[in-house]
Amino acid sequence: MHRIKEIAYILSLGILFYAIVHFTLSISPDKPTEEKIPIFKEARFELSAQPLTLIKELISLEFFKVKDQSFINQLKQLNSSKKGMNQLENIHIDLNKSMSFILMDTPSTPSILIHFSATDEVKQQVYGKHFVQIGKDVFYAPSNILKQDQISWILDHVQWTNERIQAKEFVIHQYLGEKQVKGIMQWESNKLTYTIAQQETSPTEMLSPRYFHLSNTFPKVIFESIPKDHELRYLFSSAKHFSINYAGGKITTDEQFPFAASFEVLIEYDSEANRNLAVQNVKSAYDSLKWQENAVQFGTQHIYYTTTGPRTLYFCTDKKTFCPNGQPTTRKSPRVFMCQGDLKRLTNIENTGWAGLVLDMIPAFRASKELFDGTSKIVTTKKGIELTFKPGKDVLHEFIHTLFIYGQA
Repeated sequence: MHRIKEIAYILSLGILFYAIVHFTLSISPDKPTEEKIPIFKEARFELSAQPLTLIKELISLEFFKVKDQSFINQLKQLNSSKKGMNQLENIHIDLNKSMSFILMDTPSTPSILIHFSATDEVKQQVYGKHFVQIGKDVFYAPSNILKQDQISWILDHVQWTNERIQAKEFVIHQYLGEKQVKGIMQWESNKLTYTIAQQETSPTEMLSPRYFHLSNTFPKVIFESIPKDHELRYLFSSAKHFSINYAGGKITTDEQFPFAASFEVLIEYDSEANRNLAVQNVKSAYDSLKWQENAVQFGTQHIYYTTTGPRTLYFCTDKKTFCPNGQPTTRKSPRVFMCQGDLKRLTNIENTGWAGLVLDMIPAFRASKELFDGTSKIVTTKKGIELTFKPGKDVLHEFIHTLFIYGQA
């Protein structure tokens, strides 16, 4: 009888807790309004959401469905430290307004910025060690102290756009080269869809998909990120499109090249002359390597390469696995973009040993591995991409957990 009373008491507290939370959070309107979102050309990735609807779903999800006690303990520890509130110096967040998580890609700012609206408005700029507020807009750097020149840079370079964000939806902005790409991420249980606003359509030759496959226009941002004095710039300076099948990688005993990836790549250049020039320049830049007619040796690793058309260059890490006949298996696609296959291949590294322990200490790698290991498949649709998680996995939990680990960097 005493045990039954304990169970009834716990159930009553749980129901009361859920009812209070649900009532408190339900005071906000469910219909989203159009709000301004910060945009930076220098951002690698910007994710915007409605925090109040997200909190409502997270509470219900974490405490009553997923029940990941380890993650709940991490959240409790984060909350009990009150580190974020101390850094914000009693600024109160308006949870009815949108919030943005921004990954920056410039030394002018911290790597992570969070934008939100404050409940109280200030007439002049207010600065703290980790934030700057102007009006109701607050930019917060959780992991770094904001310097005066960084604050000036943020306020000078921010642009604004208006967005209407629905429940169970993230709005994503990022610049690829000089072009801003907007996407809408929506989820239901263990399935996530990412809709890209515009997709290029052009008959394109690409590798037949296997393992993890990605084909796309070659992003200028990747080329621009390669140091100007690095020899790899010769290979990609006139690249127009790429197509890759990635099978994974392994740690080797080769001290010069300790990581051996397993992949095949097809690169299309803007002209035959530029393709030939790229090959010639790379051979000259890496003249210390052992070049053969259709192969090059990197330490103990061998790369096979060949031309497959007037403007295309193909290379792979294992001829027997990828192209036993000397020519890759390709197909024509009506779109320049395709992403499908097994995401777990991206973080699959064999023979790790002690190196695996070192990799797991890197938050970005650990976060990506845990996220990808929980997925089932990714496919390209007419509107974008669709990602399916394994049975029992919940999209929102996996996504938030990944951001949480990534933010520990």
